[in-house]
Amino acid sequence: MKNVVITGGGTGGHLFASLAFADYIKSLGYTPFIIGSVYGIEKEKLKHYPYRYKLLKTKGFAGKSLQEKLKSIYGVGLSIAETAKLIMRIKPAFSIGFGGYTTVPVILSSKLLGIKTAIVEQNSIAGRANRFLSKFSDVVFVNFEDTAHLFKNHKRVVHSGNPVRKDIVIKKRNFNKDRFTIGVVGGSRGAKSINRAMMEFAKKTDLKVNVIHQTGTEDLKEVEKIYIQQKPDWKAVAFIDNMKEFYEKIDFIICRAGASTLSEIACARLGSLLIPYPYAIYNHQYHNAEVFVKKGAAVLVEDENLSGKKIESIILSLNQNKLRLLSENANSLCVANACEKIFETLQKI
Repeated sequence: MKNVVITGGGTGGHLFASLAFADYIKSLGYTPFIIGSVYGIEKEKLKHYPYRYKLLKTKGFAGKSLQEKLKSIYGVGLSIAETAKLIMRIKPAFSIGFGGYTTVPVILSSKLLGIKTAIVEQNSIAGRANRFLSKFSDVVFVNFEDTAHLFKNHKRVVHSGNPVRKDIVIKKRNFNKDRFTIGVVGGSRGAKSINRAMMEFAKKTDLKVNVIHQTGTEDLKEVEKIYIQQKPDWKAVAFIDNMKEFYEKIDFIICRAGASTLSEIACARLGSLLIPYPYAIYNHQYHNAEVFVKKGAAVLVEDENLSGKKIESIILSLNQNKLRLLSENANSLCVANACEKIFETLQKI
C-alpha cells in the first residue's frame, strides 16, 4: 500500500479535517502517516485513532515576542531535518498540509526530497504560513471560493471545500415546533465568554428550550452548578466525542467560526449563532462567519457584544420556518465531497 503524509494540528479544526481526509484515503487503500505537534490537541487525540503518527516540537510564532519567534524558527529548522529522515524512510506518494505550524517543516522537507505537495487553506483569509508554503506546493486547495484570488499567481488553485467526516452529513432535518434543542460549542477547549453568557442566559430566561453545551474542562463545574440550579434539563460536558450524535440531536448551534466547525455545521444542516474568536490571526474567524451571514445561514455577534440577553433575543426569534430556512442556507455551503475533489486533483499530478 502507498504511504501518504498528512499534517494538520494545533487546534481541533486543523486536526479533524486532516483525520477526515485520512479516513477517506485509507478507504482507497492508502496508508496515512500523520505528523503533528507535541504542543497541539493531537497529542491527546491521535492516541485514539488507528494511524501511525509523529509529533514534532513545533510552535507557532505569529503574535509572539522576538525571542519566541527565534525559538520557533530554530524549532522549524530542526523539524525539517527530522521530517526529511521520516519521509526518506516511508517514501510517501504525496504530502498534504491542513494548516497549523507543523505544515511548514513537512511541506518544505517533502519539496526538498521531490515529493509532490499540497496545502489546504481552510479559512477565507489566507494565513502567512500558507501564503509562504504555496510557493513550494504543487496544488493549493481552498475551502471558500473567494479565497482563490489570494493565490492568483499560483498555477494550480482548486476550490475543494474542507474535508468533513462522512457520518456528520445530514440529508434532512425535522424541527419540533414545541421545544428546540440548542447546541453550544466554544471550540475543543471551550470558550469563557460563551460559557459566561450561557450561564447568564440560564439564570434569566423563561424560554422552553433544551441545551447541550460543550464547556471545555476549565469551566465545566461552574457551568454544571448553574444549570443544575436553574435549568436541570440542560446538559454540560467538557468535550463531545460523538459529533454525529450531537449534530443529530440539536436544531441550532452557538459556536465559534473556525473553518472546520463551519464546514461541519453546513453539512449537518444547522443554522447558527456565530461568535468569532476575537484573537484569531488576521481576524479570520470574523471573515469566515461573514460568508455564512451573507448566505443567510447564520447570525453573527462579536465576542465583546455577547451576553445572555443577546442569546435570549436570538433564540426567541427562532421558529420552525426560520430554522428550516437557516438549515437549507447552511447546507448550500456544504461541500460533502471535498475529500474526493482533493484526491482526484492529486491523482492527476
